[in-house]
Amino acid sequence: MREKQTENEDQVKLKHYFGIRPGVYLTVIYSIVLLIIIFFFLIFPGIKNPGSVIIVKTNPAGAAIRVNDVYMGLSGSRIFVPKGSHTITAVMPGFESQSAVQQIPSRIFASLLFPKKVKMEFTLETNDPTGAFAYYASDFASWTFGGEPSSIWQIPMSLSQGAYRVGPYGKNDSVKKELNDILLAASRFTVTQAAMRDLIRAKVLINNNGNAPSAPALISSISDAITFLSVNTGSAQWLCELLPSNSPVTTAIESSDWHKFSMLSNNTMKTQIGLYKMWDFDYFESPLQNISILMSGMIEFGISEMPITNSMFETFLNENPQWREHKTDYFPEEININTINTDAVTGITWYAAHAFCEWLTNRYIQPASNMEFRLPTEKEWQVASFFIENMSNSGWEWCADYYAPLSFINAPSNAVKLIGSPERSILGRTPGSTSETRAYLPPDLSSPFVTFRIVYAEKE
Repeated sequence: MREKQTENEDQVKLKHYFGIRPGVYLTVIYSIVLLIIIFFFLIFPGIKNPGSVIIVKTNPAGAAIRVNDVYMGLSGSRIFVPKGSHTITAVMPGFESQSAVQQIPSRIFASLLFPKKVKMEFTLETNDPTGAFAYYASDFASWTFGGEPSSIWQIPMSLSQGAYRVGPYGKNDSVKKELNDILLAASRFTVTQAAMRDLIRAKVLINNNGNAPSAPALISSISDAITFLSVNTGSAQWLCELLPSNSPVTTAIESSDWHKFSMLSNNTMKTQIGLYKMWDFDYFESPLQNISILMSGMIEFGISEMPITNSMFETFLNENPQWREHKTDYFPEEININTINTDAVTGITWYAAHAFCEWLTNRYIQPASNMEFRLPTEKEWQVASFFIENMSNSGWEWCADYYAPLSFINAPSNAVKLIGSPERSILGRTPGSTSETRAYLPPDLSSPFVTFRIVYAEKE
């Protein structure tokens, strides 16, 4: 039955072409197809895009690699470069860039699977490790204002990355002190758990010159951390806010005398302030006549009792029309809106307030004098607010300081200035309140609820 069914099936027979049997010309066709595939897969890519893959190693790692001044990737990555002569440059913030002209060869066969590789190596140096580390600390500070990272987004380990890169320069004692000063200033921005991890890792790297921690370096880091927490009186409260609220460590800190002392110490500033006396600028020209200034015998500065008025600021604008021309950029349309103090000028950016102080100094103070007008620091504003009654209803006011969330941490002023901040401090006190309200605003933004007053003090 099976044989009969097979006999009845249709059979297909290939014809001969030009007297060539099917087995021969099919073999030829398959061979041609195979050769075409081999050509386009193994040979054509090398003809169409001749070149090589370069792998650049840098010390420190993580430098940006540019080919003919075009960014192509980071060190350690595989970068395809066309055949020919190209300038390869390794760039890293805070370090001197290194370049080399490289002749890039090519490979024809199997370049897609086995590209020709060219390995290069650069050693980057810096003449200013302190400035380089300040760059990374500044980036660390900027990420502070993004809040706690989550599964959706993460923040870079900027501070520890900088500590790793400049750590080898810390073998010099003076440089290590400067790096630790910057680290201390950066700690004022540690308001998330991710930032805390970055700060701890950076401290360990700095103490171990950028290397993995040795036992002595780790002990030194722990000792420094204990000293840091003990000398900054707000540390206990800061840790309680930063650590998980239900953790045993948080509970232990909150019930400790250390935490109670921390809360008490934050309210003792008023007792450390000397008495003020009045001093008038009775010799200044209009419109600055009879501006009262408070002077302290203990703290050498004077501060205006009232914020700068619209008429005063108008005089500045008349003499500096370039600021008026930039009204759209620097001032809102409703510049005089102020629901708290209608006479105070508002809608002023930090830059505009700073320019006003410079103009006032140049106009009314002798060039040989060591005095100047400027914005008040947070500490000066807080001191004066205890004695100037109308500061409780003047709204928000610009301060000179770069804003740092943890202002209770004492850091060297030069390190604070090196890091800076993307925000500037504004302070205010609502009527009936016994303490100021602290906030921040980008220096290039203005608000109809923010004004400013001036300080008269010695130049820094």
